[in-house]
Amino acid sequence: MLLGGAVTVIAALLPSLTDGRTSMDEALIGIIPGALLLVGGFIMTVAGLAMILLKKKKKVAVAG
Repeated sequence: MLLGGAVTVIAALLPSLTDGRTSMDEALIGIIPGALLLVGGFIMTVAGLAMILLKKKKKVAVAG
């Protein structure tokens, strides 16, 4: 998630940081993959958290 966020933010800031030498169309080449990485990382994080919580719930049900 950190990598996707960093790539997206840096690519989005490129046009303003380079005083117009980089167009928004060129920045989209970095924004789109960065956003995909960010969304993919978020989905994996949520899935991992759900698996951990479900396993914890099963342990409590078996032990109780």
